[in-house]
Amino acid sequence: MVETGRNFTRKMMGISEPIQVSSYAGSKGEETPRAFHSSTAGQIVVVHVIERWVQESVQREQKEYFRVLASDGQIYTLYRDRFLDLWFLEKKDPAGDLPEG
Repeated sequence: MVETGRNFTRKMMGISEPIQVSSYAGSKGEETPRAFHSSTAGQIVVVHVIERWVQESVQREQKEYFRVLASDGQIYTLYRDRFLDLWFLEKKDPAGDLPEG
């Protein structure tokens, strides 16, 4: 099967997919994703946040990244653009890439 259309173009150009996220705001106001919905993956529950980090560009734009283990057994990298206040799915990896420990 040959993949075509918007999702194929997005992948080929390295453009992240916009997603809807249900999150938990902790006592310090930081948001942690609990579930997300994407047009390609459907509704996904976050089982565990493996890693989180903030990346700042030269223009001082900040993206807050989360590498998460999801209910479908896959590992996803999500990020929230702090300026736009929007969430994106950057990539999906097989759970076999999960580090030991």
